Amino acid sequence: MKKILTGVPDFEAIISSGNTIYVDKSSYIRQMLDSGERFFFISRPRRFGKSLMCSTLDALFSGRKELFKGLSIAEGDYDFKVHPVVRFDFSSLESTSYETFLTTFRLQFRAVAKRLGVMVPESSPAIMMTELLSQLDKPVIIIDEFDSPVINALQAQDERLMGRIRNDMNAFYSLVKSNTERIHFLFITGCTKLSGLSIFSAMNNLKDISTNPGYAGMFGYTKDELKVFLGDHIRQKLSLGTFQYGTEDEFLEALGRYYDGYRFSPRSDLHVYNPVSIGSYFSDPGLDFSNYWMSTGGLSTLAVSLARHNNLLKLVEGKAELNIQDLDTFDITMLHAPSLQRMSALSLLYYAGYLTISEARGCDLYLDFPNTEVRGTFLSALVRLYGNYDRNPSSIASSAARAAASGDVLALIDTLNELYRPLTPMDLKGQKEQLVQLLFKALFIIAGIPVLTEVYAGKGRLDALVTTESHDYIFEFKVDSAAALGAMDQIEEKHYGWVIIGSDKPLHLIDIDFRAKEQQIVSYSHQLYGTGNVETVTLIP
Repeated sequence: MKKILTGVPDFEAIISSGNTIYVDKSSYIRQMLDSGERFFFISRPRRFGKSLMCSTLDALFSGRKELFKGLSIAEGDYDFKVHPVVRFDFSSLESTSYETFLTTFRLQFRAVAKRLGVMVPESSPAIMMTELLSQLDKPVIIIDEFDSPVINALQAQDERLMGRIRNDMNAFYSLVKSNTERIHFLFITGCTKLSGLSIFSAMNNLKDISTNPGYAGMFGYTKDELKVFLGDHIRQKLSLGTFQYGTEDEFLEALGRYYDGYRFSPRSDLHVYNPVSIGSYFSDPGLDFSNYWMSTGGLSTLAVSLARHNNLLKLVEGKAELNIQDLDTFDITMLHAPSLQRMSALSLLYYAGYLTISEARGCDLYLDFPNTEVRGTFLSALVRLYGNYDRNPSSIASSAARAAASGDVLALIDTLNELYRPLTPMDLKGQKEQLVQLLFKALFIIAGIPVLTEVYAGKGRLDALVTTESHDYIFEFKVDSAAALGAMDQIEEKHYGWVIIGSDKPLHLIDIDFRAKEQQIVSYSHQLYGTGNVETVTLIP
């Protein structure tokens, strides 16, 4: 079988190897060329293949016809005319200081100029670009990760640094805009859309295809592409799981729950798999799904930390709402403003790839985690924001899963306390009930155990319902309550057990007393539903 490379965004290297899979996306290039437009921008999260697309465009406009043999674009009448290609990768620019930014920018610029056989003086980004374009005939300009310098500067939380870099970038893109008649083709990628930069505010001929339904599958893999290009790998995995997955469709359904679900256009139902996660999974020898979608630097880290500006329970439940104009007007440089808007944080989570479009109604978007992998990654990172844990939250979740599956209530309570003890009084201040419930729900979601909160059942609403293959649990919480434990009577009186009527599994009724001062559960009562035998355990007198 051909190899799958996940960390080599080099089109020539992949094609020339002869033994590496390339998922053909050249039809989207032809679509751009046939549209009549010449200047394009598209935003996608990191690790979705933007750099590989830039490398592909570089080879195409450099006239490397031999590399495109058998690909979609070579089947038509494209002439492979050679153009000078000015290609930048701004993700490699350092922004720890203004001096390092200029130094790394000039180094990259000199490398580009040397490749093209021209000389440019060392100066500001705009002046260097002016000199470069004056010596080229109908160049193609490719800029990958255009927003990286601003995002990296944002991490330093230095407003002056960010302002200087932003001013330089504004001047640079304004220069590009003023030379549009001389440019044959322009392609720009980024994680976000910075509405305040001149490239968007003044370049009115820049075609933003980020949410265009015709380009919804330009990055990532569709299910059909998986079957065509990775068919051998799918069949090999399926042979390992003969007893687990009866058919290819059943296997692909399970694979999709873990790695699929990214939807980038409100006007298209097309969804795609993360290419790096898919490549990593099929390169691993085992059958079990693992988490390959990890924090990819500043944008992801910042997105998780700013998630606390939202109703986290609604976010975890996949009930976040956003208007498409909030995405279009997003400007990451405003995130440190005193009055950060909730919509800005949601937009950042979308651009970082943590949230995706689950439903669209006109201009109103409903956002959810795209899949199990991303949901687990986000929740683990979110839990770590609230405490300095000795163990990874995923490991704590695994302990909770084992305890719940075996019916070991004491071990389950101990695991919950391992989750709660690292909380600080500042975390708990003013949001005790919400935070206790949020972390409780996050723990079981990370563990892959079905959990529902605020469930209507019988004559009332129970706090939480947890179901495993062998045991079910109803939880009632008291947080800093003066009342004695007594939820058992409430559970019985309001017939909460009806919520799982017909189940032959043991149903555990658990009444929890959480105290913010101690930062843990101090006592609990436990009863097997229908037995009448209540066990009350005091952990802290």
